[in-house]
Amino acid sequence: MTSKEAEALGKTTRPRTGSRHPLQRIGLPLVGVVLLIATWEVTVWLNDLDSIVMPRPMEVLRALGDLVVSGEFWDDVVVSLTEFGSGYVIGVFAGVVVGVLMAEFSVFRATVHPVVEALRFIVPFAWIPLVILWFGTSLLGKTLLVAYATFFVMVVSAAKAMQQVDPTLTKVGRMLGMSRWRLAFAVQLRAAAPTIASSARAAAAIAWIAVVAAEYVGASAGLGVLIINASTSLQTDVVIAGMVVIGLVGAGVSAVIGWLSRSYLSYV
Repeated sequence: MTSKEAEALGKTTRPRTGSRHPLQRIGLPLVGVVLLIATWEVTVWLNDLDSIVMPRPMEVLRALGDLVVSGEFWDDVVVSLTEFGSGYVIGVFAGVVVGVLMAEFSVFRATVHPVVEALRFIVPFAWIPLVILWFGTSLLGKTLLVAYATFFVMVVSAAKAMQQVDPTLTKVGRMLGMSRWRLAFAVQLRAAAPTIASSARAAAAIAWIAVVAAEYVGASAGLGVLIINASTSLQTDVVIAGMVVIGLVGAGVSAVIGWLSRSYLSYV
């Protein structure tokens, strides 16, 4: 087979990714948004719903505009992102380290595995009353709650990813005289990085939900507090606007983590 034939075969067998036209990539999501807003508007109109029960899309848009120009709103966004960021970094780091140790050291795995299995099924929301009792409405309590939510996702994914690494890499590392610690963290962890990066993005969604849920129950600032205050004042348009912001910020955080993961993997 000539090089031209091989190149042609590669072109025909290469998976078709990103083949949609740019207008389709932008237009199709916009169609989905328009359909959602249209359904919303028609539902309110057909049922003649009061704005307290279900405001119209334009009312929510106006409320969102009022929030954006408000200084308190941005303070709430910063508070929520700070709580998320600090807890997320701690949870990812601790989870990956413990996951690697569980995968590589049988004694450590036998000691820690029962505790991990017992605690990872206790959802973060169950800890909220105790977190408020122990730490009040402080930043530390929310940070620990987010770290908890992130930690167990990363422990399980890191341990599983390490166990699925090609054994050949381990054999080559041992032939080169690498220590067990260096082999685990410099070779196997690097090979498991793509799987761990995907899990880190999934963990971010859980951590963001944990932040907002904790703010609903006990906090002095944050997007959860904004929604609770609006609901007590029967400002349904502000409540829905706050929900939109939570969704958009969460999607933005997920996109940033995905971009950082891809950048790191391309470097590795």
